[in-house]
Amino acid sequence: MSFSNAKSQTNEKLSEEHLKFVIENYQWNSEDVMIINFRQPKSSCHYDNYENLKQSSDWWTEFYSEMDLENIHNIFVYSDSNKAKAVIDSKNYFSDINNFFLENFFVKNRSCFGILVINKDGDFKKKSGEYTQEDIIELVKNLK
Repeated sequence: MSFSNAKSQTNEKLSEEHLKFVIENYQWNSEDVMIINFRQPKSSCHYDNYENLKQSSDWWTEFYSEMDLENIHNIFVYSDSNKAKAVIDSKNYFSDINNFFLENFFVKNRSCFGILVINKDGDFKKKSGEYTQEDIIELVKNLK
């Protein structure tokens, strides 16, 4: 079952400046598509979404291991970098530099998570809230 609905998904385009910022700060190289798994600030979530980050990281690794991520750069970005220091490695796990993702994509959302999928042309789709593998496949498919 997917909790997707039209109100929680969008399809838009990044400015050249924003696309350049993402490429330069989040290790996006030759892949056609980038998936940003965004963790909202604790204040936007009805529970402590920063508790047990190592266990959460293991869960996401398993979640994505069942998917075809060929030519996709998949990263995790944390709005509250102080609470996520233990997992941030600036390779797969990043802080939200200058609150870029929060302020540009998720600021109005009262949810714990969000996902943003961007292609090399700057076209993007996002979904606020929890998401499934089917949601991700659909978002990626619509941007290829």
